[in-house]
Amino acid sequence: MARIATIMKQNAALRQKLTPENRAYWDELVERLRQQPKYADEGFLQRELRDLLDEVITVQTAGQTAADYLGGGPATVAIALGKLTRQRPWWQNWDLLVPILIFTLGTILPGVILPAVPLQLLLVAVQYGLFLVAMGLGVWLTHRFTARGRLIGWLVIIVGLLAAMGLAARLVPARGLVYLTRVGGSLTLIAFALVVTGIAWWQNRQHPNSWLPAILGSLWITTLLALLARFPLTSGLMVTSAGNVLIGLGTLLGDASVLIIGWHIWQARQKAASSKDKD
Repeated sequence: MARIATIMKQNAALRQKLTPENRAYWDELVERLRQQPKYADEGFLQRELRDLLDEVITVQTAGQTAADYLGGGPATVAIALGKLTRQRPWWQNWDLLVPILIFTLGTILPGVILPAVPLQLLLVAVQYGLFLVAMGLGVWLTHRFTARGRLIGWLVIIVGLLAAMGLAARLVPARGLVYLTRVGGSLTLIAFALVVTGIAWWQNRQHPNSWLPAILGSLWITTLLALLARFPLTSGLMVTSAGNVLIGLGTLLGDASVLIIGWHIWQARQKAASSKDKD
């Protein structure tokens, strides 16, 4: 609410920079926009007005009126803007990275914690292919079934995915073997963790309560285990039964961190949505 109030004050200050002709046009346009369902949310309206005001002031300094720039009267422009939808490219929806990263952390990286175990690129490609098919089926059923149907459908998809992954692990030939060595593997894993962490930090600044931070605990736990298996002082321990136990516990802790952090993010999102409704 405080942020919306700040934007409203900024818009009011910018409005004063308009000429009398443009100001009258602007006031009518704002009233017309409020009648459009697209702008029912005041916060969204004020953010859109902020950008539009900047444009109108810019063209005003060049001697162009708001009506000429926007191409019509307030009523016509409001209807046009109300129908205009700006769809973001799919790659800008960073939440789509979360299930992919969870799949990577839960399925791909644990298999290469030990440097002696190679990354099988052919198997990895098949696994990602199966995962994408499962995600596509899940998205498809989400829009076509009730909540109970979606839950059952997702359970069936998950069980089917796990079965297909197990079958692929036995049948796919070992092709494209890549070893994450002590030095090269360590640098690769650290670089991967730093890149994902940087994206999560940046995205959370852009959109608070982003889902990406939910995977950071698991990411760094898995990275730490892989580094321990590559450091000379601890590599011997990681190939013993005690090391296997440590890897198992670390994997469970990483999975638990995803659930715990994800739960807190979900609660924060619910609280933000509730506050927005009250505003």
